[in-house]
Amino acid sequence: MDELFALRNLFYTGSFQQVINEANSRAKVSEAANLERKIYLYRAYVAQQKYNLVISEIKSSDEIDLQVVKILAIYLQAKPSVGSVGINNGSGGESKKEEALKELRDVVLSDPTNLINPTVQIIAGSIFYHEGLYEEALKILVRHNKNLECVALIIQIYLKLDRLDLAKRELASTKTWAEDAMLAQLIEAWVGLKTGGDKYQEAYYIYEEIAQSPSSNTVKILNGQAVCNIHLGKYVEAESLLLEALNKSNDDPNTLVNLIVVSNLLNKPAEVVNRYINQLKETSPNHAFLQDLDLKTSLFDRAAQRFALA
Repeated sequence: MDELFALRNLFYTGSFQQVINEANSRAKVSEAANLERKIYLYRAYVAQQKYNLVISEIKSSDEIDLQVVKILAIYLQAKPSVGSVGINNGSGGESKKEEALKELRDVVLSDPTNLINPTVQIIAGSIFYHEGLYEEALKILVRHNKNLECVALIIQIYLKLDRLDLAKRELASTKTWAEDAMLAQLIEAWVGLKTGGDKYQEAYYIYEEIAQSPSSNTVKILNGQAVCNIHLGKYVEAESLLLEALNKSNDDPNTLVNLIVVSNLLNKPAEVVNRYINQLKETSPNHAFLQDLDLKTSLFDRAAQRFALA
């Protein structure tokens, strides 16, 4: 019996507060499950950007599984992120980020026994993914022993590198031992969205089925459904899902980006689109979408100026 089946699925769908609530309950579990429950507890706090709480509570005497989650918290707190303020900006943040990377490499990954630890694999892989060190991430992740989170990150890297062929091969292999797992279904939806064609509808059905459970109808799942609808040309339905997501979390950057896209596709008034853009700037000033928008605006203005001079 999988004692943490429900908890794990809550984490995968982005129900981080529910993960925290469940993990803080006094339900009795085995010793091994108790450690894993703590891991998900602190990873949920990291997902909520409550880095100081994680850093202060995890001690040097704790298990390596928790130590590496603490390194992740230190790294993400120091790394310029989509909504970074304070420590993330300037040399102090860069220094702490490098210290976290050094500890990961020199202390954690230097021990061969840690290289086969699934928590170390996924956390180290995640940190290297954030750094854009995809080859280094893959070297650690491929050591996994049928761990779905490792597979999910491997496939995310392949999709990031536009290696759809490798993503499909990894998915096919994974379905031989984990086809019915929720995370496996989510992975299949990601690959479907990248594949296109009939796979858009199949991906939508996956998200729709997951969303049937109230605890799984999260911002992450609603965005997944909305993206499928955008690809299917169902812009009104996509907007409705995104507004539902916005009601759940009014500062989620993915929701705001997708609302900007669908508002343009629906020919919404400029003030509506600009309102979403300004909201994204307020909550996530370093978001990749805004950086790309600024670049394209600058290029357009430069081109327009040349025509004006001509």
